[in-house]
Amino acid sequence: MVDSLRKVVIQNLAISVASKTLGFTSFIYIASIVSTIEYGRFVYVTMLVGLLPLFQFGSTQGCLVLLPKVISKKDGATDDFFWTYNTFSHLLQFLAVFALTFFDLGVKPDILIVIGFNFLASKYAENVQIYLNGHLQFKESNVIKSWDQIVRPIVVLTLFSSYKNIESIFIAQLLATIITFVVANYYVGLKVVSFEKKSFFTIKKLYRTGFFVYLVWAFDIVFRTVDRWFVAQFYSLDDLAAYGFVSTLAMNVWLLAMSFFAPYSQLLYKYVAENNFIEVESLVLSTNKKLYILLFMISLIAIILYPYVLKYFVHKYTGTEFLFLFLVLTSVLLSVNNMYIYYMISNNFFIVLLKYQVIILILNLFLNGLIASMHLDIVFFSYSTILTLGLYFILVRQYYLLDIKKRTGV
Repeated sequence: MVDSLRKVVIQNLAISVASKTLGFTSFIYIASIVSTIEYGRFVYVTMLVGLLPLFQFGSTQGCLVLLPKVISKKDGATDDFFWTYNTFSHLLQFLAVFALTFFDLGVKPDILIVIGFNFLASKYAENVQIYLNGHLQFKESNVIKSWDQIVRPIVVLTLFSSYKNIESIFIAQLLATIITFVVANYYVGLKVVSFEKKSFFTIKKLYRTGFFVYLVWAFDIVFRTVDRWFVAQFYSLDDLAAYGFVSTLAMNVWLLAMSFFAPYSQLLYKYVAENNFIEVESLVLSTNKKLYILLFMISLIAIILYPYVLKYFVHKYTGTEFLFLFLVLTSVLLSVNNMYIYYMISNNFFIVLLKYQVIILILNLFLNGLIASMHLDIVFFSYSTILTLGLYFILVRQYYLLDIKKRTGV
């Protein structure tokens, strides 16, 4: 299992490095071509679309936590559970697309349709990866992930280089989503189920667990978006473009860490389902040790290279080096907390997590409000985020240490 898992982690990191390299190339090229006003508009649209998964109201999170437990029972109910979730999640995805029409995105109606259809069609590949990961079929899941994360920036870069406008990015993303959908359907053929009495029982189970996980996840999304929202509301589009550019680039550190986590989080869910807390403690400890080394290397490389990227490729956003440094530290703090959060979610400590999240969100909103009212430099938003994330890390880690000590009797 260890050797197999190590290969999967290497695959994940290889996919992520290839994806981020391609994504970074297209990202830098796009930012250097379009005006700051147009890029600010793109950041605004991306920010709103990034909030649409909130309309799942916890079904995805419920499936992530419950599917390994359903599989472990070996009573043949796995497929019924998954396909009921899949059908229901697509209905909610459609409602989210409908809600998108109430926002003024500043794009043409046909592009709005492209954005909506891309969001709707992307759900199936996401669900299939949940299904495969739940069965510990990481290699098959990684094939889908590679098509999604490697083909997508290639298509975006190709189409954008031809048309050089923001609209071409949305069209390219839809084309990549269609390709990924076909690949996902090859591994797990699409099946639509009609809702019966047992289907509603499954949905009830999803939400009984998933809604609380959803609240935790929703708070996390809101927390990661709130600084950009303040910049969008109280600063210029040029400031939003600069902050959006730097934060998107810095967030790649966190995204690479998430790719590293993926198989370990599934294994953690499995051990918790089996009440094997000795292995849980060993897994969390060993995973975090590897993570610290990975984060140090990635962050150091990113911070050293950033000024050269601005000077030789982007030719914009000069003077944001200090902001980039602190937003990289933000990504690091987001990453080091994950295994503890996965542990607390899998053990149903939702109320504890929500309590901590409410504390740091209120603190972050208060600090951001002060920064905006005084119209301080946008770098101060990163200070606020680091302070509150540091507090969150201390609270969650301390709770994990106390609980795992009690369960292992050490």
